[in-house]
Amino acid sequence: MEAFLLFKKADGLAVGTIDDYRYHVTRFFGLYPDAWNPSDLSRARVAVLSYLGQDDIAPATFNIRRKYLKAFFSWLVDEGAYTGNPVEGIRARKAEPRIVQHSAETLANLLKLPDKSTYCGRRDYALICLSIDTAIRPSEALALTVDDVNLKEMTVLVRASIAKTRKSRTLPFSIETAKAIQGLITARPREWETPLLFANYEGDRLTISGWRQRLKKVYAPKLGLKRLSPYDLRHDAALHFLRNGMNPFALQTIMGHTTLDMTKRYIALAESDIREAHDMASPVKKLLGSKKRVR
Repeated sequence: MEAFLLFKKADGLAVGTIDDYRYHVTRFFGLYPDAWNPSDLSRARVAVLSYLGQDDIAPATFNIRRKYLKAFFSWLVDEGAYTGNPVEGIRARKAEPRIVQHSAETLANLLKLPDKSTYCGRRDYALICLSIDTAIRPSEALALTVDDVNLKEMTVLVRASIAKTRKSRTLPFSIETAKAIQGLITARPREWETPLLFANYEGDRLTISGWRQRLKKVYAPKLGLKRLSPYDLRHDAALHFLRNGMNPFALQTIMGHTTLDMTKRYIALAESDIREAHDMASPVKKLLGSKKRVR
């Protein structure tokens, strides 16, 4: 496993992606230890089919598991450890993109929840502010260092080495977010040596899974939500940018989309909001009434 991860690091993958590989591959072999049998490919095939064929598995989850396992076994084949890839021939499932929408009121209430008298509360507040204010990817936000933030210019640099697209971009943020980040930096214990902007309570790296669990267990119940994830905040930011009049091409640049296709998904949702608002407030509809007569 470590040799595989070193190979992926040399290939230039982001830290978050490396962590995802470690999680998904080790989880699979933890559930199906018999799958590790280079001399008997059929055992690995049965294990893969059992793992991917679980009941009620969402298409997106299926595709993620398939992707990471296929890459790992392909590497094993290239290294001569396996004679074939047990994931080969299993096709990806068609999955509709999941874009979550939360109202402005819900987001405003979320920003009121973190306890700013504690380090973790200040960290959560600053991270939520930055996520909503810039639509930054969770993996990019958690890989930021203190030096990536320019409080004077109110910008944050997403370096190419941590960007998903491997292209750097500079994101502006508001004075409110600048104050939140300044408060976070001030609250950091002096003995911490980590350069990371968002650390856990011990000064180590805050993982995506750790941030996801905190949103889910600490904040979602207080908002009456069944779930709340780091990516939900990115979706919310994109939709509210469009609703507040941002140019779609500017949104594409901010979100780091390589093409406008991904951005169009948010545009379609924002346009549906306009249609619903029109149906509710149409002057002609109100003036003529809703009765229909056929003559």
